[in-house]
Amino acid sequence: MKNPHILFVLTILCAFFTTLFSLTFLQGIGFVWKKTTMVNFQKEDIKIDTTSLKNLSASVKSVAKKLSPSVVSIIVSKDIQTYRTDPFGFFYEPSGTVRKKVGGGTGFFVTREGLVLTNKHVVSDPVASYTIITAWWEEFTGKVLSFDPTNDLAIMQTYDVDGKKLTDREPVSFIDNASSVEVGDFLIAIGNALAEFKNTVTFGVISALGRTIEAGDMGTRETELLTGLIQTDAAINPGNSGWPLVNLDGKVIGINTAIASNATGLGFAIPLSEKEVKFLIDSVKKNGAIKRAFVGVQTTSLTHDIAKSMNLGITSGDLIVDSPDAIVTNSPAEKAGLESGDVITEAMGITLENGTTLRDVIKDKIPGDEITLKVWRKQSGKIEVMKLILEER
Repeated sequence: MKNPHILFVLTILCAFFTTLFSLTFLQGIGFVWKKTTMVNFQKEDIKIDTTSLKNLSASVKSVAKKLSPSVVSIIVSKDIQTYRTDPFGFFYEPSGTVRKKVGGGTGFFVTREGLVLTNKHVVSDPVASYTIITAWWEEFTGKVLSFDPTNDLAIMQTYDVDGKKLTDREPVSFIDNASSVEVGDFLIAIGNALAEFKNTVTFGVISALGRTIEAGDMGTRETELLTGLIQTDAAINPGNSGWPLVNLDGKVIGINTAIASNATGLGFAIPLSEKEVKFLIDSVKKNGAIKRAFVGVQTTSLTHDIAKSMNLGITSGDLIVDSPDAIVTNSPAEKAGLESGDVITEAMGITLENGTTLRDVIKDKIPGDEITLKVWRKQSGKIEVMKLILEER
């Protein structure tokens, strides 16, 4: 084309109609072009329902406020030998004794008369003295009345400055049945953290039930096998022994007794119930000590493998071990006629399976109580019903 101006105009028109056609076609197939430089993003209005969280927080605060007056710090003190020496270290000889704080723990009132429940290992030193300090900084003298022979528990009596028993304490309340707690239940722990920070409140859940551990006392170096424990992730530290574990209803479900020293968030508590604590208190008041009832047998939990290897006709229960001292002489077990190889399948109507043992069933019984057992007899291969009277250990 000889005229360049006409060529330029035709090129512009061609580009215009091509663009117009393209836009019309894209809109027809559902594509919409929008100008992005001026887009206004509307922020979504997200609403968070905080009612449940506020209710939970209110429950925790209410329980902490209610329980704090009942929780006490236990300070352990004893006379420590002191020595004197010259500046050059030529001589080193005893110079006397000084009373010092050597440890501590936690406890809680279980009667208005000032009976305190704590861990046995907290107050196990026979030459130490014990001071009870309340949330309001009241100081009292604590005296150990009795240790539990089968568990890490102890009961103390609190005395005022005049040596009189207290009469106006607010005791804690307990759940009716320890078997009612479940994994995942919320709980609160209150106590003397690190034996220094009294009435510290922590919060967590029940992580597991029925745990068995071998707990060691760092002071005495003694160990004890503890069974049926509650595992919790509530913050528990050394020196926290004796803390009450409390549900959101304000009722105690257990007492902290041990931590896993090589882990975080692994604490263990002895389950408690109203019935069991009443037994402990009544036993101390009646006998001056905690008297646990016993049957007088050594048993092991029967498993499928053990049952198969022994060709037994049952697969669960407490198997009386094959040992010369499996049956204690003159015990309720011997008097009832139990023998090595017999299997106790049921006690007081409770089947012994899935970790439930005879010890668990009778732990809150007292000497003189009659219990009924169902026993698979090795000699006959049949189940027999047997009754026996529990005696004092």
